[in-house]
Amino acid sequence: MGLLKNTCFNLLAATSIVLTPVLWSEAAFAQNLVNHSPSQTNEAVAPDTSISGVFDSNGGSVEVNSVKIFVNGQDVTRNSTITQNFFSYRPTQDLPPGENRVRVEYKNTNNQQWTVGWNFQVQRPQVALEITSVTHNGTNTALGAGSTFLTTINGTPGAKAEVMVLDGATVRKLPAQEVSRGVYVASVSLGSRDRINDGVVVGRLQRDDKTVYGAASQAVVFNPSATVTQLNQVQTTSTQTTTTQNPQNTLTAAPIIPLRPEFTSHQDGDQITTRGFTLQGKTQPNARVRVVVKQSASNSNILGAIATGVLNSEELLETTVNADSNGRFSVSVPQPRLLDSGINYSVTATADKDGRSDTTTLSLTQR
Repeated sequence: MGLLKNTCFNLLAATSIVLTPVLWSEAAFAQNLVNHSPSQTNEAVAPDTSISGVFDSNGGSVEVNSVKIFVNGQDVTRNSTITQNFFSYRPTQDLPPGENRVRVEYKNTNNQQWTVGWNFQVQRPQVALEITSVTHNGTNTALGAGSTFLTTINGTPGAKAEVMVLDGATVRKLPAQEVSRGVYVASVSLGSRDRINDGVVVGRLQRDDKTVYGAASQAVVFNPSATVTQLNQVQTTSTQTTTTQNPQNTLTAAPIIPLRPEFTSHQDGDQITTRGFTLQGKTQPNARVRVVVKQSASNSNILGAIATGVLNSEELLETTVNADSNGRFSVSVPQPRLLDSGINYSVTATADKDGRSDTTTLSLTQR
């Protein structure tokens, strides 16, 4: 028996599965968990991967009602599938990147309490680096000496940006600055020696070890003898940013319209006095806005919660609307099935546009 016990524990140590018996007798066998997934290899798994394992019945059948499953310290037993032979759990939301831990507690028919645990790695999210457009203000006519050449790159925010003007074997590089989220601007005042016959304008974004390029659809011409045209306003292709050029050839970034939704009909903490209500807000023009409204009872109104049946958070509304050309949107929220004072409304609004998203929340109370 001593040899058998040593063999079992050596096997468990080799597979990094830790099993701890609360009760142990010389007549009992070690209780194993086999074919567990994800395994504790160095290979990371997707954030929505399922967690499972098979109970080895050599040490006695498992008492199903005794099984408890914990993921990163959170009890997920109620959302798991459990039998005498195996268990499985599919996360209701993405697992956090990096190291995650599973712990399973259970009893067998020999009335032994066991605990098994292991770690696994989850992939870290990879944010794509891309350029959606490159535009400039030299598309319709040649730019002469004294003009300002302006280029705008729209793409992934938070990158290092640069503009290159290629004319045959000549390359002129201009540093670009991010004037608003994902909008990069480069400018230069042209002199009497600046001459380009058919230049290609290329934008470059770099972040970490990734680099992407994008070219403007139209060439640019620099001709010192061309008429200097002062533009009153240069509009970028992004709906976020407008840059203004004044007679001194300096550029000023105008305020942008934020993507994050802003409620105009209510403020955080407002009280609702009607049966149902309408939420109004603003975001960037033509953005898609997903609105989720959940109701729950306040801690100070337990009796009302029992009466209404709303002890826990319950989804009241989930809908997606399109903001108009001015960025305005409106959503009608129905009254709860059982209306009572003290109900809390948790509102979450997420705006999406051009591959980007931003979220705001609002808390309201039924009066």
